[in-house]
Amino acid sequence: MSQKDYKQLEDFLIDDTFQKYCSGEDKNCILYWQQYSLNHPEQAETILKAKRLFQLLVGNRRPVNEQLEKLKTDLQNAPVEHRVSYRFNWPKWAAIAAVFVALVSGGIWYYAQPGKVDTTLPISAIGQVYQTKNGEKKTFELSDGSTVTLNSASKLELSADFNQELRVVRLAGEGYFQVVKNKEKPFVVQASDFDIKVLGTTFNVKSYSDEPTAEALLVEGSIEMTSKGQRENSVVIKPNQKITIFKNQAEIAVARKNNKPTASKLPIKEIAIENIPTIESNTAEIPDIAWRENRLEIVDQDFESLRRTLERWYDVDIQIQNDQLKQYRFTATFSRENITQVLSALQSVEPFKFNVYGRKITISEK
Repeated sequence: MSQKDYKQLEDFLIDDTFQKYCSGEDKNCILYWQQYSLNHPEQAETILKAKRLFQLLVGNRRPVNEQLEKLKTDLQNAPVEHRVSYRFNWPKWAAIAAVFVALVSGGIWYYAQPGKVDTTLPISAIGQVYQTKNGEKKTFELSDGSTVTLNSASKLELSADFNQELRVVRLAGEGYFQVVKNKEKPFVVQASDFDIKVLGTTFNVKSYSDEPTAEALLVEGSIEMTSKGQRENSVVIKPNQKITIFKNQAEIAVARKNNKPTASKLPIKEIAIENIPTIESNTAEIPDIAWRENRLEIVDQDFESLRRTLERWYDVDIQIQNDQLKQYRFTATFSRENITQVLSALQSVEPFKFNVYGRKITISEK
């Protein structure tokens, strides 16, 4: 049975790749289920409940079979007016319990709750501006000694009073920051959907206006992220954790359909924190920051989303002429290949044809 046919909590919980995703022990499973959740919003609520239940089960040190029996008894004995109408498949739950007995800890899921944390430090005047074009990556040293590497089609604006009392910057796009520690002058990165406050640390921020998610990945140190919008929250993440903000995809789709610029700030649906496995602290292996090594990591990405990535990466204009083609999904790694080689390789996965006219590329049915 395909994951898209999963309907109940136990369908997800009995899947070993979903268990590894929840526990944060396998980076491929994490990346797959992150992308799956993004691509199947109709299952988001069930996935969220399944992951919360996973955390509940593995976080309780009592034998899991006792936990399940207690859960079953509580549900059966609940007063009628408070009883939840849900039919559990107990044979499946027994199988789930057999796997969970060996687990003692899991990943972390943070769901945004109503509340307002006012830590925004607005830029009153723009000073220095650093920018990259499509197909370009550059490293810049800031006046405080910190460095930032900007991915393609990115812009970093520094406040006019940068490094006087505060160090405030505004990012549009993607940047890898290595911040010099200075307790007297906090470093604040503003993005369209969140602010990040640090003292001295290394982290990656991805915040493109036309993407359905915004992300921050911590490599060293600690950062405090404050989300923006109607449900503002503040959360601190640890090294090798990634926080993902899921924007309101419906509004993004409407903006694209009407050929209007995407709003600078969209309502946030939810926030997820994931543990990112590393091999002996080898951060070069983390797919999210592979771009710094000129390595393009594609993990279960649909063609429409990949189109935007390829346009930035290779400075081209790609048109996909059929909506069905936009649903094709790919997983691959590229480093020194040109755009023609990349598309030729993708053709071995899904059938399509492409034509290149200078910087313009059309993709159509085969």
